[in-house]
Amino acid sequence: MVHQGLTPETAKPPTVLLIDDNYEDRAYWSASLRKPPIGFVVLDAACGESGFKLWQKERVDCVVLDVEMPESGLFTLVRLIPDPTHRHVSVVVLTKLAQPSLIKLMKSLGAYECLVKEYCSPERLANTIQQAIAVVKSERPV
Repeated sequence: MVHQGLTPETAKPPTVLLIDDNYEDRAYWSASLRKPPIGFVVLDAACGESGFKLWQKERVDCVVLDVEMPESGLFTLVRLIPDPTHRHVSVVVLTKLAQPSLIKLMKSLGAYECLVKEYCSPERLANTIQQAIAVVKSERPV
């Protein structure tokens, strides 16, 4: 269970922005992250540009980004995290691409973690999102 001990009075669930051009994948992951016991607030976008605009407009705790899109998810990552040494947003890459060199590149550009869709469960994604949010919050200056 992701939100152990959380009540509506003590904390609100994280807001996650899911950016993925694949409708079926986006619908699956959005629904999975919204359902109890996870219960995140999920916004979604079908492309990097609309996702970036939504991120600028809304308060988002974590972006879940597919990098395999016609318009580059890599470009979106660089726009979200212009300086990987000073991350101001949590980004988790969720992709079908399992190449170690790509995963290493995404992390060097500021992604907290890269998960491969085929081997990832909703619970694992939710736990990774929670960890990514905690790490970025701990890195922010007080």
